[in-house]
Amino acid sequence: MKNRTAICISFAFIMAFGGVADAQRLDEMSLERWGKLREVERYQLNIAERFYKKGESKNTNEDWKTAAAEYEKYLTLYERSEAAPYALMKWSLAQVKLRRQNTAIKEGFQSVIDYFPESPEAAASAYYIANTYKSMGRVPDSKKAYQNVLNDFSKHAVAVYAIRDLSQIAADEQDVESQVKLWKRLTFDTTRTKLTRAVCVTASNSLAGHYFRLGDFNQAKSALETSYKSNLPYYVYYYCRSPISSLTGNDETRELGVKLSDTVTGFLAESYPAATAEEKDRAQYKQVSYWIIEVQGNSRRDQKVVDSYKQLIAKIGKDDELLARLGSFYVSRMLYEQGRSIFRQFENKNEGLALVAGSFRSEKKLADAVNIYRQLAASDRENEVRWKGEEAAAYREIGMYAEAIAIYRELLKIDAGNTQQWLWSIATAHHNAGQLKEAIGVYRQCENFPENYKQMASCHRSLKEYREALVLYNQIVGGSESQAPWAQLQIGYTYEQMNAKEPAIKAFQSVCKRWPKNSYASAAHAHLQDKYKISVTLGGAKDE
Repeated sequence: MKNRTAICISFAFIMAFGGVADAQRLDEMSLERWGKLREVERYQLNIAERFYKKGESKNTNEDWKTAAAEYEKYLTLYERSEAAPYALMKWSLAQVKLRRQNTAIKEGFQSVIDYFPESPEAAASAYYIANTYKSMGRVPDSKKAYQNVLNDFSKHAVAVYAIRDLSQIAADEQDVESQVKLWKRLTFDTTRTKLTRAVCVTASNSLAGHYFRLGDFNQAKSALETSYKSNLPYYVYYYCRSPISSLTGNDETRELGVKLSDTVTGFLAESYPAATAEEKDRAQYKQVSYWIIEVQGNSRRDQKVVDSYKQLIAKIGKDDELLARLGSFYVSRMLYEQGRSIFRQFENKNEGLALVAGSFRSEKKLADAVNIYRQLAASDRENEVRWKGEEAAAYREIGMYAEAIAIYRELLKIDAGNTQQWLWSIATAHHNAGQLKEAIGVYRQCENFPENYKQMASCHRSLKEYREALVLYNQIVGGSESQAPWAQLQIGYTYEQMNAKEPAIKAFQSVCKRWPKNSYASAAHAHLQDKYKISVTLGGAKDE
């Protein structure tokens, strides 16, 4: 950065005041401090901020470069301004986005700390140094920098972020002991503010999950109590299920998992009053009973689940929702007849029959499922379209595409309001059946660009009609901003199928140049290196 030393020396005589507690993010300046700026200062800073926000939304090097230049202009014009340390920090963040991490650390963040130690940006910059080292893979440097944050800014929100990041490093290093210590610190020892509450809640969830995996209900509950005062039973239910399933899935820990399951269900049962005639109490009792049943299911004790459903029915009576859950449980255990016997008890006979048909589909008994759908279509004329659609879907599930397509064409006639839905179903059925030319013809009638163009191009490539595919991909590049990087990558792959090496390379390089921050650029970058031994820097920027 030009004249950085001279500018930083003049900064040493400036003291910037104000906290970040009223800012929503570390990289934002409080309204109070904005109010202290002169109009000309606000004007220039707003220009820089506009390009910075544009960089965040579009993630292009050009916007980050412009933002950095505008922040530097601000520093040159208003080096004694209230916002000078803020502009320097934002300049540094722009450098990080441009992959000039060392420049950001040495000339930016560290300068904020050295020349503005009392500014809000000093604490933020200390954190950004550590976080930048972490993103660069320089773990020892990041650990040291995070410790500096904890030593120098222990009461600031950045200390909380530092602990969080250190716990992530511990996870990468499989250092469970350190992880737990850090989670405890965030869960029990940290004051929760607007800026730190979410971090602490996440830590408490992680700590609870850890203790549940150890079968320690009381410790897990204590962790969750720090975050959930009003609805603790729900969060106990929510976070215990996966650990119980893991414990009971291992012979060595099964007994521990069963014990934990019983402890949790006992806690849940005691958490709410029994059902009464009041609708609110009945609904609450029913919901908690569902939680208990799900926990029992996670403990792999099917008979417990069935017994609990029967007890619930005896307590509050049958309804279709409850019967659907019990019947679906039987079906999930491949006890199809038991499930169907429950579905047939529905008050809403049509919905019960639909679930019976679904169970036949799960059992691969197509004829039985189709018979029910046809029965429903004949008797429930108001929902004829739904039942015919289900019949077609049943045919597709077992690869009977011709039968499915015939039904879809019938639906085109009787459900004209959903023409596009049925055209798409016909096109994809032809595609799945390998009838590619027919699929292309129907895709052309669909209006869901660019998805229809993507599928047409796929068909053309399968037919080795590469020129036609390239035309479609280029239309996507020009007509769909969100799908353009994907389409440009496909252009490269298509040229490879044509054995056209040079155009393929150019296509992959174009992805890297035009959309450097997109995941498809990363794929193109890796492909160029692996297949062609070509090293390309994304977006043309030089990594430090």
